[in-house]
Amino acid sequence: MKESKSTYQNQGGGLRFFVIVTLVAVVGAFWWLRDSPEESASSKTELVIYCAAGIRKPVEEAARLFEKEYDVEIRLDYGSSGELEGKIELELASNAPRCDVYIPADVSFVDRARSKGLTQESLLLAQFELILAASKDQNFSLESIDQLHTEGIHYGMCDEKAGAGKKTRDILLASDKWEVTKEKARVTFPRVTELAGAIQTSDNVQAGFIWDSTAKQFGLKSIPLRELKNSTSTISANITTATKNPTWALRFARYLAAPEKGSPLFEKHYFTPIQGDTWVLEPEIVFYCGGVNREAVAVALKRFQEREGCLIKTQFAGCGTIVGSIQSGRFNMPDLFMTCDVSYMAMVQPEFTQPSDVSSTRVCMLVRKGNPKNIQTLNDLARAGIGIGTTDPQMSTLGALSQAMFEDLDIKQSIQENKSIIVTSPTAHELILQMEGHDKLDVALVYEANCQHLESNVEIIDIHHPLAVATQNIATARQSKFPHMMTRLTQEVLSTQSHDSFINHGFQWEGPDTGQ
Repeated sequence: MKESKSTYQNQGGGLRFFVIVTLVAVVGAFWWLRDSPEESASSKTELVIYCAAGIRKPVEEAARLFEKEYDVEIRLDYGSSGELEGKIELELASNAPRCDVYIPADVSFVDRARSKGLTQESLLLAQFELILAASKDQNFSLESIDQLHTEGIHYGMCDEKAGAGKKTRDILLASDKWEVTKEKARVTFPRVTELAGAIQTSDNVQAGFIWDSTAKQFGLKSIPLRELKNSTSTISANITTATKNPTWALRFARYLAAPEKGSPLFEKHYFTPIQGDTWVLEPEIVFYCGGVNREAVAVALKRFQEREGCLIKTQFAGCGTIVGSIQSGRFNMPDLFMTCDVSYMAMVQPEFTQPSDVSSTRVCMLVRKGNPKNIQTLNDLARAGIGIGTTDPQMSTLGALSQAMFEDLDIKQSIQENKSIIVTSPTAHELILQMEGHDKLDVALVYEANCQHLESNVEIIDIHHPLAVATQNIATARQSKFPHMMTRLTQEVLSTQSHDSFINHGFQWEGPDTGQ
């Protein structure tokens, strides 16, 4: 009986344990479902914008409109440009980043933030000028900083952490008037809006150095001083490196700059807008690209498309084909064109901006393993009985360079008379497939960049000729609706990650120094 009772107690304990575990599992499942990825995915997107106080009004209006149109929550945090920069830096160092977009009052803050690794993309928005402002009831007239001092005007300034304060310092340093102006200032404010408010209401502050847009917003008058000429500052929206939502951050920045969206709001509040790209939530980009670049450029295109939230429609082909399409009419124009060789960009240059060199690759000869026909130089191709493969010179840069070398070496006629040349395809990729697929070809003229992953049944013979090199460049179509986005895409193609991709695919790098 004792054994039976013990067995029963053990079974009862097991049952209780099972019930407890089941309850814990059920409760855990409830809370997991409550906070599941599906639930999080359905929550509203949030963006945090750090904005200089003097730019508050247009940014705030644009943010409210953006929220309504796209169901995105935007949190605006205002302060001086330097103060906000410091917050971004501190949050990043504490591994607790909040800011998605940083909008300071001058490019000097942009340059400094980028040098610290705090920001990435920068989208221009508007401009304003530094002026000396006074309330409407002040009747003094000044022409220079010296008069401001000699006539005993009670004036205020902004702290140098504020955009207006830093701009005042930079401008007056150039005329050697900074130290005396700083010393004689009656009061200093941390934000330009606070100084403007004091000028408007205080009897102790007759004037102050503020932005012209801020002066107009507060109903103040502008007093021109010769030292403040050429004091324009540029406003930009800058995507932080630590943003968790770069796509929506970029979309809001593009919205602020768009001529149909943010630009009219900047103009409404007395800024001078800098026209951005046409507004589309998910832009479609048309990218024409020489076939030789297909694999190497894929890294940049994928990264850019995912980050910007756009669709890149690519057309890879021989450059002769691409140029023919471009020359056929404006409706066949891409947004961006990357060549197989710079000579093709020159053919359509009036339609494009100044191009940037990206990479280069040499033309070489691909022969069968062991080189049974003993082909050592281009001149050997003039011998009878050699099957030669090139690409179509009318469609392909490679074919055009090959024909140019034949002509320069005076072997083109001999090759034609031997009837050995075989024009097989518009691209080098298809030509290599012909080489690998059957034995009709003894040699094929291809790019070194095409030969990175070939089987061991072929060998590469170098060509030592000045025309045996193609340099790839890239440029934006002048009629593109997205020129600023194309600038960013070009920068992505010229980035460190892109550099590595081109090198890994057998190209030489001709772009900017990436520190590699």
